Amino acid sequence: MSETRAVFRDQQGRTYSCPVVERDGVWTMVTSDGPQPITHEFQDDVAGRLVFIAYRKEEDSRLHVEPGSNSFRVLQEAGAKAEMEYRGDRQRARQEMLAELNQRDPRKVAAAMRVNAEYAALKRSRGHGPFVIKGEE
Repeated sequence: MSETRAVFRDQQGRTYSCPVVERDGVWTMVTSDGPQPITHEFQDDVAGRLVFIAYRKEEDSRLHVEPGSNSFRVLQEAGAKAEMEYRGDRQRARQEMLAELNQRDPRKVAAAMRVNAEYAALKRSRGHGPFVIKGEE
């Protein structure tokens, strides 16, 4: 389950957030004084004047354990799931990095072709040397 939060910034650049809920078709933020309308500026009792900057979604990472179930098993399953997600993300990142590294750089290809052409030109016979056969005159 995800939770939406309103994010505000104070004059010193520090950020604050509070939960956002929908009540009777109107989105409000939950404050210590109760539900408040979401406005561009908000006067907080402690932080002072805050300016709205964005909404942020946060995933709820808490585990739900049914009464009477084995909590250790639930923790093991959650750990295994988190490890699988981590390994999958790591593998995807590795594949992306390898794909990027294996892309041909046109400048390097051109430089290699130039060097190969120079070596081929040096190896080519120009009619001088011991293997030149002269015809009869």
